[in-house]
Amino acid sequence: MDTVAVSDREIGKLLNNLPSAHGSAQDGRAWKRRFNDPAKRARRVARVVRHIRFVYFAHVDDDSLFGEYHNDLVTAEVLMDRVLAARAAGMKAVHPHLQSEAEERLLNRPPRGSFSQVTPEYIRWYGRDGARRNQPMVREELAIELMGEYGYSYSDALDIATNDSAALARLDQAWLLKRAKTPIYCRPLHAGEFHQLAHAIEAAYRVPSGDAQVARANIEIARRAAAVLGTVMDEFVESPFRTSVLAEAFAEFHSAHLLRIAHARLAGLQPMPVTGVLGWFSAKRARIYAEVQARLAAR
Repeated sequence: MDTVAVSDREIGKLLNNLPSAHGSAQDGRAWKRRFNDPAKRARRVARVVRHIRFVYFAHVDDDSLFGEYHNDLVTAEVLMDRVLAARAAGMKAVHPHLQSEAEERLLNRPPRGSFSQVTPEYIRWYGRDGARRNQPMVREELAIELMGEYGYSYSDALDIATNDSAALARLDQAWLLKRAKTPIYCRPLHAGEFHQLAHAIEAAYRVPSGDAQVARANIEIARRAAAVLGTVMDEFVESPFRTSVLAEAFAEFHSAHLLRIAHARLAGLQPMPVTGVLGWFSAKRARIYAEVQARLAAR
């Protein structure tokens, strides 16, 4: 099963034909002819529209309540565009656990003179001879270095590397470095931006009293945006929404997406030949991970 292709189709269904405040423009015969044309309908279904676009109130003062609401709409649109563009580029679109502080500590090397003694954080950045490392050590590398330097067991060394330094897991550091080199328009979101996006979608759902058509359109668009966000998350995360409608939409699509991933991994693991002890442990770890994700998604 190609879970990416399945999820792309699901996202396409959510984002195609988004509601708007101008429903009358879509009721004409020309639109019906286009929709009912089999060839055009097939192209429409195959095309994934990678944008969330809300409806804005017309003729309002930017300093009013509507202006603040419009700022939330812009934030939601911009961050959602980045999520979908990052996913289309094959990147992990959202990291729900890595904060901006981790990125700052990774990209800003502390001066050698700022260390009064050799600490795990110093070893992370500098070699025994004081030479700068091209990149800071990842957590696993630092643990092995501490084992050789001080004779720790691997579990103790990994615990020290985790708690007494800013070292990141290998995959997390690779993700942050790739994110730093990615153009802003398709840069994936760290945890802070993820919650900023969720807050903006929630604000978009709470439409100020005004045009009823605008309200209906934006409420539905916000619901679909929450569902899309759940569909692009490849690891289990609690819903970031407080509004029950948005939380339910996120959880429903997030659960379905994780179940697809888990079932695909389990199906792929069954016939996989296992050779050697390391191969057995690798297969076992992947199977356990898939089972845990399936259970979390089915809660």
